[in-house]
Amino acid sequence: MMGPLITAFFLLLFSGTTVLGQKPQSAPKPGKQCDSLVYKDKEQSKGTPFFTNKAYFNGKPIYQYDSNSKEAVPEPGWENADDWNQESQFQKRREGFGMEYLREIMAYYKDVSGLHVFNGTYGCELCKNGATNGFWRYDYDDRPFIEFDKEKPAWIPKEPAANIIKEKWEADGSVTQAKEYLEKTCIENLKQYRDYKKAN
Repeated sequence: MMGPLITAFFLLLFSGTTVLGQKPQSAPKPGKQCDSLVYKDKEQSKGTPFFTNKAYFNGKPIYQYDSNSKEAVPEPGWENADDWNQESQFQKRREGFGMEYLREIMAYYKDVSGLHVFNGTYGCELCKNGATNGFWRYDYDDRPFIEFDKEKPAWIPKEPAANIIKEKWEADGSVTQAKEYLEKTCIENLKQYRDYKKAN
């Protein structure tokens, strides 16, 4: 069964006004005319900051949160695009979850010392013709670790330790939640940021 830590991770992720980070699996083709919203998380086992979360609209940064400042700080031009206080609280609650997975992966490989990094990248695209795309993956120490296939839908492990994470994430409905996030919630967030940018 899925533990309370994992359940809380996904409940936080999918109920937030904005969410975490990944770059498109492939860059938009010239003339495709797509907008993109991408979130990036980084957890590291040693040094500071150990957690950062950043968001990008069409490749340009919207805000950054890190575990030193404990604040989501908007980039110039995005000051009123969101409730940054709320985003700060949201990211504070998320800080420990990714670190828990990082420790679990390190324990699997019996490599509990030194610097190790768990990166999450996810988001969506919305094109002028109405076509959409969603993407979500995690890397461990710059190696592909696990990726979400929203057509199956399923988490696809890229190395042995990822099977443990896959089992936990698929044990209690997170697959359905991840698919819904990429196909609906992320697109709604993208539209809000796009409309804000057009109006400012």
